[in-house]
Amino acid sequence: MDTEFFVKIIIANPWVAYAILAFVCLLGGILVWRASKGDEVSLFGLQVQSNERLKELQQQYKNIAEDNKQQQYVINALRVLSGEIAKLVARDYDRFEEHRNGIYRYFLSSVMASMAINKANNPKVCIFVDAGDGTLKVHEAAAHSPEGMKKLRLPIADSAAGYTFTTGEIFFSGEIHTPGSRFRKHPKAQSTYHSLICVPIQVGDQVLGVLSVTGDEAKSYTEDEKSYLSAFSNSIAPLLYMELRGKVPIS
Repeated sequence: MDTEFFVKIIIANPWVAYAILAFVCLLGGILVWRASKGDEVSLFGLQVQSNERLKELQQQYKNIAEDNKQQQYVINALRVLSGEIAKLVARDYDRFEEHRNGIYRYFLSSVMASMAINKANNPKVCIFVDAGDGTLKVHEAAAHSPEGMKKLRLPIADSAAGYTFTTGEIFFSGEIHTPGSRFRKHPKAQSTYHSLICVPIQVGDQVLGVLSVTGDEAKSYTEDEKSYLSAFSNSIAPLLYMELRGKVPIS
């Protein structure tokens, strides 16, 4: 009955149909426009989202999944490292060198995998210790040339790693070439990088060395990577302490 009544009105007054059609078109246009701007709109229970908004949500979900996977990897690596170093401390030192080398290989590869969140980062990892002449020397490293590792020396008084070694404070920069940075480019450096994290390796208040990671791209790392690197430095501290304090011979 109601339907027939409205049909009769529309037939008798065609302009009513035109007005309703115009209103629907206007309302539809507004909904589409708002959705194109990224707004989530709803009409009679029907929700409309723009493709850009959906893509943004998908990217956020992907980032969360990748972060979770990275966290799980770091946690597992730290668990393995802690167990291996504990076994090394507890056993005799007849095969110390073999076990020691295996631990460092696993340690360095784990750090690199944790920091390689972007293919363009090309992280390089170094553990620096005091050379005894006012400089820091490479104790262990990954992704550096063997010859470069032997020759590399950083002045303690005038380098980012030296600052961390002296103060025990973390150096964290996404653009080391900005004015005022503590970073000083090595005169014989063959590559240029923009990001750098230096964290102390210490036992209590005593700094034993510095764990350093570079990144080729600006802002290669986040606060998460800085935290991961600090956790890795804590895990390797007992082994480095044994070596530097003469508990075992250093090759």
